[in-house]
Amino acid sequence: MSYDFLAQIPYVELTIPAWQMVLFVVMISIFMLARRYKLCLITTYMFTFYWGFFLYWTELVRSIGSFPIAETLYVLFGLLIL
Repeated sequence: MSYDFLAQIPYVELTIPAWQMVLFVVMISIFMLARRYKLCLITTYMFTFYWGFFLYWTELVRSIGSFPIAETLYVLFGLLIL
């Protein structure tokens, strides 16, 4: 199996605000300790949705390029988790 396609994926450096990362880690830790696994998944999905779409929309569009179905698949699979 050839992994040449991995070399074609553009390298994008994303910066996440520290306070958001701390909030994310604290929320996930609390939910895991309380054994609320579904809330962990929902929290993870919502944070990555926010970071991916609202903070870095231009970088996301540039990295996806001509594959607009990727954002549709992301939302659909996220809703499937919920």
